[in-house]
Amino acid sequence: MVDDTQARVMALIEPWNGRSLLTFRKKTLTPEMSLNQDMKLDPEDAAECLQNVFDAFGMDSDLVTFSLYYPKNPREAIPLTIGMVIESARARRWCYD
Repeated sequence: MVDDTQARVMALIEPWNGRSLLTFRKKTLTPEMSLNQDMKLDPEDAAECLQNVFDAFGMDSDLVTFSLYYPKNPREAIPLTIGMVIESARARRWCYD
């Protein structure tokens, strides 16, 4: 069941949901999708996307250890999922790292 917080977060993330180069369709956003791996957002776009969500929910973006999700070696990246953003928005603080 989608609650108001989840719906708001999804709506705030949707503008960064690009179209597939093969099908020209947008993926359906789910809590399991990651900004860095599934959506393939670069660090700047991910930071801007997160800042929009954080601003909307009165959260402090300085609490996110961004290098965990965008390390120098991309193979070491931890998925930054939409579900993490939703849970943090519900708590009104970043709940991970």
